[in-house]
Amino acid sequence: MLLIIGIISVVQIAISYRIDGKTVTGYDTLESTANTNADLVCLGSSRCWAHFDPRFFESNYHIKTINIGMNGHSDLTATLLRLQNYLSRNKAPKFAILNIDPFVSAGSLTNNTNFVTKNQYARYAFFPNEKDNLFLNYFKFDNYEKYVPLYALFKYQLFADCLTLKNANSFKAGFELNDEKWDTIKYPITAQAKRYFFKQKDIPQLEHCLKILQNLCQKNNIQLFCIQTPAYQITYDSATFEKPKTFCAKLGIPFIDANYESIRTKTDYFYNVMHLNKKGVIEMNKLLKNEKELAEFLK
Repeated sequence: MLLIIGIISVVQIAISYRIDGKTVTGYDTLESTANTNADLVCLGSSRCWAHFDPRFFESNYHIKTINIGMNGHSDLTATLLRLQNYLSRNKAPKFAILNIDPFVSAGSLTNNTNFVTKNQYARYAFFPNEKDNLFLNYFKFDNYEKYVPLYALFKYQLFADCLTLKNANSFKAGFELNDEKWDTIKYPITAQAKRYFFKQKDIPQLEHCLKILQNLCQKNNIQLFCIQTPAYQITYDSATFEKPKTFCAKLGIPFIDANYESIRTKTDYFYNVMHLNKKGVIEMNKLLKNEKELAEFLK
């Protein structure tokens, strides 16, 4: 029995050494973004991860950029944790751009129920780095996952990926560059995404969480900017999409509505109802390049 425990422990240590500082799935970038010391950090959900191309900001504004959007997490709590984790491993950036829209939510650290992509972060569970503890608490990893060798890797089916690192270079562009056309059979054109819109009653808590994020940025001399990116027209409601601009204005946060009509009305620019494909990102960037407020902000 002791021999088996010893072997398992050795394998866990060897794997931990192999994946140290690397990404296993392409999404687990807590360690792989260490010491990048970017000047601009892009924050938000999958709509940040799929829409903000670091190369656009670098080529047009000559500013080192990194995208640390979290796939599956529209809650500002997750965004706050991701920025805190980044700051624990890097110098503070000069600027932060947050993707904000009607899909955003406040979230909760203590009562989180959103475990999308939890398996992607299971590689950090075993004897966790102190810098990652808040993330692990957010995903509610238990003591077995933290202290039993290989348990988390097998439970979340990451063992093979850790051995092969076959997905380590999944996002070479530095974000989720999706070159697919919209498969409307697999992803039908429906208005179901509207059910994820925040409600009027949610706005005070959203403003509170956004204020906390703003305070963190101010504490670290980071200038915060918000951009609303395109969603396909079937999800569009002008009054609802106007609200993020309103509470950004209330907090004094610069805001650009990049949900351009010329983009949101064309299926060619999307790979599903909420996310742009490569063609859509390129088109959005052409229009963003003409936004004088963004250029002034990034000077």
